Amino acid sequence: MATHLGKGEIGDLLTGRVDEVSRRRALQHLLDGCSLCHENLRVLAELLVGEEPWRAAEPIAEDQYEEPLARVGVFARSFRKRWRKEMEKLDRALTLLEQSPGGLGDASFPWRQAQALHGWPLCEALLQKSHEARFSDPKRMLNLAESAVGVARNIKVERYPWPGFVGDLRARAFAELGNALRVNDRLFEAEAAMDRARNFLDEGTGDLNLRARVLDLFASLRTSQRRLENAIVLLDQAHGFYIDAGDSHLAGRALILEGANTLHQGYPQKAVALIKEGLQSIDPTRDPPLEARFQVNLLDALAAAGEYHQASLQLLQGGLRQRLADEPLNLLKLRWVEGKVHAGLGRREKAERALSDVRQEFLRQGQAYDAALVGLDLAALWTGQGRVAQVRRLAKEVYATLKGLGVQREAARAVYFMREV
Repeated sequence: MATHLGKGEIGDLLTGRVDEVSRRRALQHLLDGCSLCHENLRVLAELLVGEEPWRAAEPIAEDQYEEPLARVGVFARSFRKRWRKEMEKLDRALTLLEQSPGGLGDASFPWRQAQALHGWPLCEALLQKSHEARFSDPKRMLNLAESAVGVARNIKVERYPWPGFVGDLRARAFAELGNALRVNDRLFEAEAAMDRARNFLDEGTGDLNLRARVLDLFASLRTSQRRLENAIVLLDQAHGFYIDAGDSHLAGRALILEGANTLHQGYPQKAVALIKEGLQSIDPTRDPPLEARFQVNLLDALAAAGEYHQASLQLLQGGLRQRLADEPLNLLKLRWVEGKVHAGLGRREKAERALSDVRQEFLRQGQAYDAALVGLDLAALWTGQGRVAQVRRLAKEVYATLKGLGVQREAARAVYFMREV
């Protein structure tokens, strides 16, 4: 994923207000031929020339430019050669993980071949494979993330003599581990991993996209903990970093997630507006399933806003089942929204069947947190039908789960249903 230079970064580069690591990253990006950043560089340079009293400055002889430019050229060529080798190793590491889906814990994993790939290539391959498994196999996602952290922690800093590089890698690995722990309902451990990730950021390069990514994943943890105000603040900060980095796609994603948290706060109309605004910014070609996942968020917000007929129509016409066919957990979330829409349209039997099926499947897959949240929607449906014994039994079970996970806000909802009946 290419990271464009923000206008602030380009301005600092032109005026010399930039550290060595950032200067190298910026020069490498420009050497790679990014036309957008070249144009931004040209425009900002013209503005600076117009603002600064260059004509009054002492003239500088041309030969004084030759030595620093030569040094930059040598570094760029050396960096490129080294990086090509690292990318070749990454391809080999990805191939090994394709052959051994269980990762480093797989008995068939070829350790002898992997020794030459230890370092960034192996860590990066593990992180990529972990990310791919997030909606299909949460346990594999976690195993691969744990392995990536093990590799990152054992990398010798002197192996990559670029200040902050290893710090960035460790920050990213711990953030992805925290997210994998969250997905597997291990929220307390996820909090500790996120703290490690933020600490390693201080040892890194200050890369804007990485900072935004860590904030993004930390916000997902806060969402699961139902610390919604904190999650929105983190997503707003991530949105700003993505904008500064020139990545409107990920900025739109952060806006959609902000909308989802706004929905959980109880403001569905505002949530619909935020999600629609975010959907306009994302690039469907960059991550095709992403747009489908966020359409599910929009349908959820529409249902909460009482727009059941509109949500029902989009469910019928959106083709979301086909688009999410390879993501079992997201298919369950779509079915969950369908149950809410059925309930809103007065189709109680269909709503109960959908919600009950989703809850049982979440439990079967070990997703106790999501199963508990579906249980709250099912309890609300049964409360309206006066099914006292069933509501009490379900509410007690949901309360125990959420209380054990430390999610006080939603646990209180379970208590409400017990009192209501």
